Amino acid sequence: MKQIYYVIQTLIHGKESIPFKVISLALGLGMSILLFARVAYEQSYDTCFRDYNRIYQVWSIFLMEGENPEPQTMNMGPLAGVILESFPKEVESATCTNYYLASWPLYYGNVRFNEKKICADSLFFQTMGIEVLSGNPVQDLQQPNVIYLSKSLAERMFGGENSIGKVISYNHERELTVRGTYADIPDNTTVKADAVISMPPAWAATQQNYSWDGGDSYYQYVRLRPEVDVETLNNRMKKMAEKYLPARDSWSYTAYVKPLRDTFREQDDVKRMYTIMMTLGLSILFITALNYALVSISSLSRRAKMVGVHKCSGASGSGIFGMFMLETCAVIILALLVMVLLLIGFRDFVEDTASTKLTNLFDGSRLWVPAATVALLLLVGGVLPGRLFAHIPVTQVFRRYTEGKKGWKRPLLFIQFAGVAFICGLMCMVMMQYHYVMSKDMGFKTERIACTYQYFNSAEESDNAYNYFRSLPYIANVSSAYGNPLDGYSGCFINGENGEALFSARFDACMDNYYDLMGIQLKEGRLPRDYSEAVINETFVDLMKWDKEAIGRVVHTLGDNITVCGVVKDFQINGFYAKPMPYIGFNTRRFNNELHFLLKEPFTENLQRLTQDAAKAFPDKTIDFTSMEESMRTMYNPVRVFRNATVVAGVVMFFIMLMGLLGYTTDEVQRRSKEIAIRKVNGAEASDILRLLGNDVLWVAIPAVIIGIALSGYVNNLWINAFTAQVSMSVAAYLGIGLAVLAVIISCVLIKAWRIANENPVKSIKSE
Repeated sequence: MKQIYYVIQTLIHGKESIPFKVISLALGLGMSILLFARVAYEQSYDTCFRDYNRIYQVWSIFLMEGENPEPQTMNMGPLAGVILESFPKEVESATCTNYYLASWPLYYGNVRFNEKKICADSLFFQTMGIEVLSGNPVQDLQQPNVIYLSKSLAERMFGGENSIGKVISYNHERELTVRGTYADIPDNTTVKADAVISMPPAWAATQQNYSWDGGDSYYQYVRLRPEVDVETLNNRMKKMAEKYLPARDSWSYTAYVKPLRDTFREQDDVKRMYTIMMTLGLSILFITALNYALVSISSLSRRAKMVGVHKCSGASGSGIFGMFMLETCAVIILALLVMVLLLIGFRDFVEDTASTKLTNLFDGSRLWVPAATVALLLLVGGVLPGRLFAHIPVTQVFRRYTEGKKGWKRPLLFIQFAGVAFICGLMCMVMMQYHYVMSKDMGFKTERIACTYQYFNSAEESDNAYNYFRSLPYIANVSSAYGNPLDGYSGCFINGENGEALFSARFDACMDNYYDLMGIQLKEGRLPRDYSEAVINETFVDLMKWDKEAIGRVVHTLGDNITVCGVVKDFQINGFYAKPMPYIGFNTRRFNNELHFLLKEPFTENLQRLTQDAAKAFPDKTIDFTSMEESMRTMYNPVRVFRNATVVAGVVMFFIMLMGLLGYTTDEVQRRSKEIAIRKVNGAEASDILRLLGNDVLWVAIPAVIIGIALSGYVNNLWINAFTAQVSMSVAAYLGIGLAVLAVIISCVLIKAWRIANENPVKSIKSE
């Protein structure tokens, strides 16, 4: 009890420094815990399913001569069933799913539900290990027009009513009967669905390609039996693939399975961000802990007599250590309270930066993350200075304590300076790259363009819709295509004279005015007039090695011979995440699929008018318009989120560093006050004293900043490899960042030392 009393008294007497300690710990802990929680959240992807270690995803590879294609998770429809049939001893169950066939909203009455849905066959729940609350999915999902709802979606739709037997509408096109419910699937999964719509193979074949002849649009999964040798199974699957899809002259096909849990974790950007977030989190945590230790060690000269008095009163070294650890625990508890208040107060910003809800980050299964972070902070920030306090000799009651000069403090300062330089270099790169990709010309326009996907069943319906939209006074131009460059296009093989596959190109079919509306520039030739002609892009020309003689050439693709009538300049497909792709564009006269509208100003008001007018004109259809500029911002949202995180981390680390630097400078000024006074008596000017203290810090800061900037350069190169268009950050830019950090550091020291440098030396000598 006495120790607790003494700790309370220490906190009260240290009321000037305690708020700074609490705030710096709250900011450092909050930022590092969020980063670690985000890492833990992502690393736990797809672990929500029963026996998830036995669930494997099916991957396909189309091998072509001269190309090194990436494996893909999209497969041909019959593949999952064939795997189950071919390997009954190894495969317990298999399922085939499709998101495209479930992409439109659900309606119950006039209420719309936009929750994510998936089409799946009858073995979906059995394969994935999802708890079924009601119904018999193995039987029910063999029938068309059946739907299973998650528990939460069923409650939102029907309140407390029994959902079984209820009829809901899919996009006002067909009615679905609810046959069962299942437990909610968490957000951290690649198989997220709040509703499962039945997809019998026979029905799927009437909706889109469900065969071995293309149609690779299906995500498929298998549940293996225990103790299966996966490597052996994959080798046997190669032979199975050859049986159903024999190798051609220039390409071949194979398939294999890989643990579902690795699908997300082994993505290049996820692994890249794992490294960066762990580096950031550990940097902030250790800087926070070392800053606390630095501030505590800097107070040794002031608290030495108190420790000596306690020892004279019978306190042991372990007792002093315990008192300091209690004090540290009290400060950490206060910091945690402040951290919680900050997370609640800035919840929207935090969840936006973390790209998920706080309840997901701090789910019960991940509470070990903040606990481990606090324990590590206590170990580094509490034990180190606690041992120093415990070893102060009792003789310090009678003389000034002088042991802790710089041995401990300089390494701690070094780490803080290096950490701040690192985060500043990273922050500048991320901010520059985000601005670069958002402002760089993509080869097409996004300003004032709105898009929607809509399919009209007949030419008459299509023409009526086209004429209606053209008649609206706030629309400057209207056109359509099969796809759009932000979302990407379907692919087709480009074949040689002998039928051998040369490469895969992206293809589209556009109305005559589409390229003009989109601002895609025609480099030479003209636009296609019918399906026998096409335009290609510059990358396509380069791959064919046609140089400047592309017009009039014949392209063999999609089972036909197409004449090249024009070449368009390269435009970016799938944003600056992807390399330039070969493109071939055909002609269509139908107003269908991806509808594009160039609106007049004011864009936002006219987009609202367009939404309202379309709903009145087509009450039986779901028409949602999106701004292409907003779609582009959504595409680069991970970059924006990371930019925000690095900015916050930079501010936090700067604040923590300044707190530690102020504590260090205060202690140095107090410890060396007699030396400074004697120097002034001997003729030293204030500028000489400031130079003395500044140089003392610069000897630590300069090498630390160099190392921090070098580390940021390494991490920047690691991160920016995710983009094909990369901003250039010169050596001069890194040098400028380093000089700016040094300027802040030396300014802080000079401001803090200004008073003692200009003080009457008699006062300092008297205080001795």
